[in-house]
Parts: sequence; C-alpha cells; structure tokens
Amino acid sequence: MEIVNRTAAPVDISGWTLTGEEGTAGAANGVFTFPGVAGSMTTMINPGQYIVVGQVGVPNVTFVITAALPGLTMENGADGVTLRDDLGTVIDGVVWGYQSWTLAVPPWLEGHGLWGQYILFDAAGFLPQGLLTPQRFVDGYDSNINSVDFVMMGWTPGAANGSTQNLPLSFAENCDGAINSIMPNVSHSFLGAMIFDPAAVTIATSTVRTYPPSPQGGNLARIQDPTGGGNVIQPQVVLGTSFLAEVYVYVTGSNPALAALVGQGESWAFGVAGTTNSYATATNVTGGYYAQTSLCTGTLNNAPGATGLAWMAFVSSTATDVYLVDLNGGGAAPFTILAGPITATPGTNDGWQRLRLRVDNGNYVANFGGNYGIDDGQRFTGTTTVRTGAVYLQYRECVSSNPNLAGMYVDRLEIYGAVASSVLYAGTGSPTSAGTPVINVNGTPTVGNAALTIDGTSMFPGGVSLLAIDFGALLPGLPVPGGQPGLLVYAAPTILSTVFNTGGGTASFGLPLPPNNALIGAQLSTQYFDLDFTLPFAIPLGSSGGAQITIGNS
Repeated sequence: MEIVNRTAAPVDISGWTLTGEEGTAGAANGVFTFPGVAGSMTTMINPGQYIVVGQVGVPNVTFVITAALPGLTMENGADGVTLRDDLGTVIDGVVWGYQSWTLAVPPWLEGHGLWGQYILFDAAGFLPQGLLTPQRFVDGYDSNINSVDFVMMGWTPGAANGSTQNLPLSFAENCDGAINSIMPNVSHSFLGAMIFDPAAVTIATSTVRTYPPSPQGGNLARIQDPTGGGNVIQPQVVLGTSFLAEVYVYVTGSNPALAALVGQGESWAFGVAGTTNSYATATNVTGGYYAQTSLCTGTLNNAPGATGLAWMAFVSSTATDVYLVDLNGGGAAPFTILAGPITATPGTNDGWQRLRLRVDNGNYVANFGGNYGIDDGQRFTGTTTVRTGAVYLQYRECVSSNPNLAGMYVDRLEIYGAVASSVLYAGTGSPTSAGTPVINVNGTPTVGNAALTIDGTSMFPGGVSLLAIDFGALLPGLPVPGGQPGLLVYAAPTILSTVFNTGGGTASFGLPLPPNNALIGAQLSTQYFDLDFTLPFAIPLGSSGGAQITIGNS
C-alpha cells in the first residue's frame, strides 16, 4: 500500500491508520498505525513524498509488515483498505473483488469498488518485475469512484503511478524476437507474452499445434498462461484520449476439443481506454457465458474487471463469437454491445484477423478484418465515454484440461496517436500565358489511401509541369532568381516529379500512401511549377500556391 502527499506542505500522519476491510465473514484484516502517538517518532510526509507499507522485499518499502508482526493483512478476494486519520475518519478507501462482498455495504465505498478479482503481488518470494497491479491512474487523484480512478499498471512502489507507462504513442511490436523470449516493453499479470514459431505453437508441455504465419510473417506471441487460469498483457504506452491500436489475432473458428467437455469454453479480449483485472475474467456479454461454462460459475471466477472499449471473443466447440463492447465503468455497470456477434466458424471469418480500435476524444472507429493500416473490413463507428486506462490483451480459460486450450495468439501489435488528416493551402501562384496554376489534393491523406492524387488546374495545355514534394511544413515563399516577379517557392524540390498536362490544362500525380502507421502525423509540402517557354524570363515557370498535407488515420 502506497500513500503520496500531493499538497504543497508537509502532513503529519502520526496516529493515522491503514485498516484492512474484510468483505466476507472471517477474521479481521487488522490495522497498521503510523508511528508517533505512543512514542517520540513522528510520521511526516513531505510534499511529493511516498510512503510504502508492505512486506519484506517490496522495493522502497518504508514500513515493513511481517507475519510475526500483528497488524494489517492484505488479502486477495473481497477485501479493501481504508486510510483513516487519528480520529478514525475515513480519508480514502479502495475495495477489490467487490462482486464477492457479502457483508454490509461500507458507507465509505467509492462507486462499486474494483469489481473483479485481483492478486496483490507483494509477498516475499513472489516479487514481480513488470507485473500489473491496481493503482490510481494519477497519483492522489480521487473522483470517489474506484473503478474510474484505479487502473492495472506495472507496479511502482515509492514512485509515481504509471511510471512504467512511459513509452510514446509509436509502439510497434512484430513479435519476431527469439523463440521463447518475452515480448519487450509489456507488463503482465502472471506471464509475459512469449514468442513462438507459428509452426510449433506450444499449447501445453505435451501438445504442439501448427498455425500459419500471420500476414506480417515471422513469429507470433502467446498471451495466455499455458498452466491455466487467465493472463493479461499491457504495452507500457502513455495512451491519452486520442489513439489507434491495431493487432493481428488468430481467431479460431472453434475449439473442437471442447465438444466432449460440456460446460467449458474460452474467452479473450483486445481492449483500449480502460483496464481489466488480474485474472482476465470475461464480461458476460453473451448473457449466458457463465451458465454455459460450469467451470467458471463461482464468484471468484466470473467477476469481470474490464472497462473501456473492447473486442471480446467467446470460444466454444462449434464457433467463436466476437463482439464490440463498450464496457463503461465495468463490474456492476451495464455494458453496451456495439456490434456482433461476428461469428467465426471454420472457413468463415476464422484464421488471422486484423482488429483495430481508433478513439479520438470519444469518437471511435472499430474494424474487424480488412487490411492492416487501412480503415476497412467490417467497420463500426460511434461515440464512447473516454476513460483513463491502457491497451490490454487478455485471455481466460474455463477448460478442465490445459492441453485442450486453443489459447490466444497475436502478431504485429501497434499503438499510435489518432491524427486527423488535413490539407492546408497557402501562398499565391504566378501565371503562365494560360492562367495561374491551382493545386488541389484529391482524396483524404490517410495512411493506406492508394488513390490519393495531387492535381493541378489552369495548367499550360499539353505542356509539362513539375511537382515539388518536400517533407515538413510549407516554406514562407522564397523568390526564384531568374523567374518572373511573384514566382515563389513554398515546397522545396526535395522530390521533383515530371507531370504531363492534358490538352484541357489539367495535371494529376498519384501519391499512394502505404499502409504504414509510422507515417501517422507526417507532413508533406507540395507545389506545382508549370513550364511555359513563351514567358520572357530566364526561368520560364508559372506556379501554384502550396499545399501542406498532414497524413492521418481518420
């Protein structure tokens, strides 16, 4: 447990307590009292200082709790903790596993707490490196709704929450590392995403399944824990409110191994702008998932923690049903099915599928299938509540025998900012004897638009023009020595292409944009120069104004 002082002045918390809150009948979870009441020691937190209370071995621990020391006990299951001042007034509190809470509703409960089941990794001998734990998305920020304030992120005892979420929005992982290595720059709840050769995917230690390579080629990554249960991975990216996330997922048309195993199934999800719980528990989107998966009927197994916007899949012996879901606040809050089910059966929508989620301040575009880097496939649009959170991939099994897992395998995971495409026209043209050339960008300059053209009108009929293309913003307009007065350069001719004008005085140059997310946000400056040898100047050119292109993904 971590406390931080976000005020500008020191705070004396001597005599304050961390009180373990029990959600089910059983032994109390104890109290830890900050020193200073019964002795001369004073517990003072300076501005920006962190205090960490935990077991031996927790990094930056300030106060150590051991089994031999009576006091606070932190448990998994339906529990919580409150911070109380020296008068017993609750200053703050958080609950986890609230779906399993059976005692009276505490008056200090914030929202419905953290609904799903979590495991707290601070036990000696089980100290995580890069593991996910629930923490406030912003240090000290409190909306009084736990499910809004807390997000699963890589743990950072004694340091700013989200310190592991420090990568820019240009995350690209092709899963082509060494076989049996772990995908880098990704946090996880139990296991990191392991790299496999698709021709030798390990389902369990005794089972090997062959998968075709994804359209990206090379290796792939396994999300699930092959020993069973659930698992979550989360790229260490600062997400914000405008972003694009895209990934290849191997969508099994079914899991025939489950045909003889009544009441069993699997689930997986690709979510954004939210969080989830340690066990990757599936939200009951189908309305009957837990009634059909008898192995996960207990509250410890069917308490979902997912929030945000997600593609969620449910695998049975005959098909895989995929839904687009707005999970809202998760837990007890109602979810909204935005699309689906998209049913994948053998030969129909199965195999490698591209999944894409783009959110720009509440407006979303979601794609199932289609081409990577392009806004195509089965396409769904709308609005959603923008929440704090991250990109996550989760898998959960409700299967009695691990060799029967179909699992979740992915490739080419990319996360970029959401950038609106735009064209800015600026500057003035200079005439030829046929008129003053005008430049026009025909089409939306989005990543993957192969039909984009740079057109010109009022060109010298049947003549030759030159299209200048430069990287970056337009120039302010530089005069051309030897040219007519007013002949100004707005796009430096880094690339200079010859274009043949039509007899009607038009020109067109194809500028296909490849489906490469790394181009998102890039700027190009373009300008036409039109040859007219009747002009009485050493450089006989007319020109258009400039067009500044920002390549986007919208």
